[in-house]
Parts: sequence; C-alpha cells; structure tokens
Amino acid sequence: MTSYLIEFRFQGKTKHQLREIIWDVDTRCRIGNTKQKRPVPHISLAGPFTTNDERQLIQDFYNVCSKQDPMSFTLKHFSTFEHSNVVYFDINPDHKLDEFRWNLSKKIKPYCNLKPHDHQRTFHFHSTIAMKLTQSKFQQVKNYVSRKELPHFRNIVLRVTLLKGGLILKEYDFMQRKMFDRKLAKSKYVLRNSMNILMDYLNNKKSVKTKKESIFTKFKNLFKQR
Repeated sequence: MTSYLIEFRFQGKTKHQLREIIWDVDTRCRIGNTKQKRPVPHISLAGPFTTNDERQLIQDFYNVCSKQDPMSFTLKHFSTFEHSNVVYFDINPDHKLDEFRWNLSKKIKPYCNLKPHDHQRTFHFHSTIAMKLTQSKFQQVKNYVSRKELPHFRNIVLRVTLLKGGLILKEYDFMQRKMFDRKLAKSKYVLRNSMNILMDYLNNKKSVKTKKESIFTKFKNLFKQR
C-alpha cells in the first residue's frame, strides 16, 4: 500500500545551510547516504502512514492548514536517538506549530494507519542528519557534529507538504493561503511570490490582507513572543 507523509521542508538560505551540513557529515564520516539522492532537509509532522481514503486526507489536510495562523520554530542543537542510531537537528517549535501537528494527527487518525508517535500529544520535533548507521559510524558522526557550530535562527513555516510515495501530492502555502499540486509546488516562480510576501513584511514595505486579518499583523504578533 502507498505510504503518505506530512512534513515541513526548509526553503531558501536555511535549506542550503542545513543541506551543506548533511553533505559535510556524510562526506567526512564516509557514510555514503547522499551519493544517490540529494538530501531534502525537513521536519516530519505525521507519518509515514497509509490510508484508503486519499480524497478525505487531502480535504482534511487543506482544512487544518487553511485555519492555521503563522507558525515558527528555532534550531536548538545537534542531538541523537541512541536507540536507533540517528543524529539530528533538535527543533524547538512555537506553541502554534506544536498545536498544529497535534490537530493534524487527530483529524486524520480515524481513517489513517498512523505510527505510535503520531498518537501521542508530546512530540519530538527534529530534522534528521544521518540515520541507519552502524554503531561505529554513529559514534563517529556524534563526535564530528559535537565540534560543529549550528546556525541559530528563527524559521517561519512557509509551507507544509503532503507526500505520496515520496513525491509531492499537495503543498499548502501559508503566505499565499493556497494549496498547490506538485507542479505548482515545485515552481520557482510561485515560491518566489511567497518569499516576496514574507520579505515585504520583514522589511515593513506594505501589508497584504487575508480574509481574517493581515498576514503581516499575524507575523508581527508572532515575533512579539520572542
């Protein structure tokens, strides 16, 4: 049965910074995970899971996303899952992102075969650097990243992605308040529009209205929480 996954994918400068770290760790520690496939730095929010009702999944994905206010998170530090030999970026979500993840899980739970961690209110947000490591490689990667400096920044959740079989099925854009199919989700032009909306806010150049209130007002309130 086809597997689905819901995740946040890093964009822009942050994506390139984290990808460089993943490549560096993979090369220096001679893991070989990135030779066949370009890494996509991301944060898993639900899954992988299976379902027989894709139409309902897409509808619920849109409904939960469309009601969500802007969300953000920070990178805390490098960390590990000792029981499974995984090295990752530890993520500190704001309360809105934490609630969003839980609301999404509750919404799709009745008809999706979720993993045990998706049924739990407490969730460990993270972005994987290296996984499926032997014990010796795991120790080598741990030692290597302990000497590396992690970039510190506050990241806004620009989009959330619904994957089917590892490919983009739908992607919700919180700047444009729209859901895109795979073609538009991969469009650099569409992404540039979203980034421009965000940058307009950050530069205080103009405000863009949504049905409820200005997106920029929401961001302003979000940053007041810092």
